[in-house]
Amino acid sequence: MIYGLQLIGILFGLVMVYITFLFYKRRDYELRGFVAWLGIWLVFLALVLFPSTIYGVMETLRIERTVDFFVIAGFMFFAVLIFKVYDTTKRTQKKVESLVRGFAMRSPRYDPERLRKGVRKRTGR
Repeated sequence: MIYGLQLIGILFGLVMVYITFLFYKRRDYELRGFVAWLGIWLVFLALVLFPSTIYGVMETLRIERTVDFFVIAGFMFFAVLIFKVYDTTKRTQKKVESLVRGFAMRSPRYDPERLRKGVRKRTGR
């Protein structure tokens, strides 16, 4: 028998599979990202449809309710996801800074001699 919360989880999982597919079709995801997210949503759907499959893990961890397990697993998943997003953002920031520095050094306005003397080069716009 499917309970109300289980039905909400199934609908959520199906909507997320569909959204993931749409993002892939619009070429917002590469194949690797599509497969990863599709796998995550399919595992989520399997766990929502058959919650008894995780009872062994729950007993080992002394977690009594399935919802508690999902909440703990969700926090762990989002902690990893936030760390990955932070790492990607920092790498992108460093690349952008490097590009901007490269463009600034090649700029015709950049004159290190005048900068040392404190004289600004005036250019007509």
